[in-house]
Amino acid sequence: MTKHLVYSNTGLSSRQIGLTAEYLQTIQHKKVEVKVVMCNGVLENCYFNPLHNSMACASCQSRSHQLLKEIGISKKDILSLKEYDFEFELPFFNSLEELLDFKFEGINIGRGVASSIISYYRDYHVTSRKYGDIIELECKKSINVLYNFQKIIGQENPAKVVLFNGRFSEIYPLLEYCRSIDLDFVSLESGAKGTYELFENSLPHSIRYRHKSMLELWGKELKNIDKNTIAHEWFKKKRYRDDSIEISFTKNQELNALPSNFDSNKNNVLILNSSEDEMKVIEEFYTELFDTQNEAIEKIILHFANNSETHFYLRVHPNLGKVDNVQMREIEKFDFPNLTVIGPNELIDTYAIMMACDKSIVFGSTSGIEATYWGKASILLGKSFYYYIKDTCYKPQSFEELYSLISTENLSPKSQEACLPYGYYFSTYGIKTKYFEYKGLNNSTFKGKRIKKWYPSTFLYAVRYLFQSRKWAKAYRAALGKRLRLTDLFRYKI
Repeated sequence: MTKHLVYSNTGLSSRQIGLTAEYLQTIQHKKVEVKVVMCNGVLENCYFNPLHNSMACASCQSRSHQLLKEIGISKKDILSLKEYDFEFELPFFNSLEELLDFKFEGINIGRGVASSIISYYRDYHVTSRKYGDIIELECKKSINVLYNFQKIIGQENPAKVVLFNGRFSEIYPLLEYCRSIDLDFVSLESGAKGTYELFENSLPHSIRYRHKSMLELWGKELKNIDKNTIAHEWFKKKRYRDDSIEISFTKNQELNALPSNFDSNKNNVLILNSSEDEMKVIEEFYTELFDTQNEAIEKIILHFANNSETHFYLRVHPNLGKVDNVQMREIEKFDFPNLTVIGPNELIDTYAIMMACDKSIVFGSTSGIEATYWGKASILLGKSFYYYIKDTCYKPQSFEELYSLISTENLSPKSQEACLPYGYYFSTYGIKTKYFEYKGLNNSTFKGKRIKKWYPSTFLYAVRYLFQSRKWAKAYRAALGKRLRLTDLFRYKI
């Protein structure tokens, strides 16, 4: 019988715990032997509980155990992480790049640490001088995870390891360890419209993996399925503010609103940026052309500084609307006569200005392939999940080539038809759930029962975890730079 080792550390997220339970219930019916590994409050913190709030730990464990009970997984098949004592000498990281390359006993842990810290603070300028305490805490946690799974895998000898997402510091060392010993692993992640997807031996963020899956899905012969219609509908829903498939970032914008200074007689170029922090640690998203989007934008603007016939409009992604980080502070300082900055919260209609401009430059957002679909010339300067789909965007290999594309009058758009596999994929990819239904943070259900925030056992765990107040105080101080207060007991999100 095949044995799967499932790392379940996502009890504070209704979506993630529900999808993990869905997977576990599915393989139970396939008579796969399962061992579930849980944190049990051992880790210094996690992505969903970065301050190690004891009530949050208690809620996580009680919710997780409740669902495991619903699935029918016995206590003997539930393993808990242990706390290992060890000493290690942490180097001083002068740059993000140094942290990304950091290995412990041959296993990269720095990339996961960087991913967590960037996600906590939405800041990609991660150095020991700025984030020394939290870097140390995250590295210690990663090493503890590594030691735990080296022992557990050695004892259990699983055929496959299953984890959720995979990029954060409490998970990434396990993924890297599996790679080092050629052990198959699966990254579980949410899919389209409430489904879930299994990424075999890959992070969900892999461009090549997504490209391969996209083409495979598009090439499948399916009865009574009109793939073209579904693909067209995806693009239409995105433009016309329908968020039934994905969050609409434009639904609060003023329909057809353009900047007051828009001059249709000029060569107007729309620049669509994205959150610099989102894929900063994913190697496949690197490009040799530039280090940051702002660096590239400034270089473009300055090159055309003496060209009064070309004007640029930077539409700052709405996802940056509540962010105060280096990327946004740099943008706020932009002051060029040939550049109009449209802030993330401004009501200017993204699609209206996309259609009004002669061409668009994107760094990775879906807007690039959407522009092509709607018949506009689109230039992809960074990387995206549609990077390898032929004939969807112009992909300059140098700034000189980019400048030439910007200067070209009546630049022809690429193929609308080439965009369809992308639209179809993001409408349909994933495995439909049978047991879990996501209805938000507090109303989601598993096997028809609501996944509660608290269960009776929550308070038993809370009493136990209150004895870990030292760990909570340390995480609080490392993350926020101040002392823990009693009023913070119930301050956590679920």
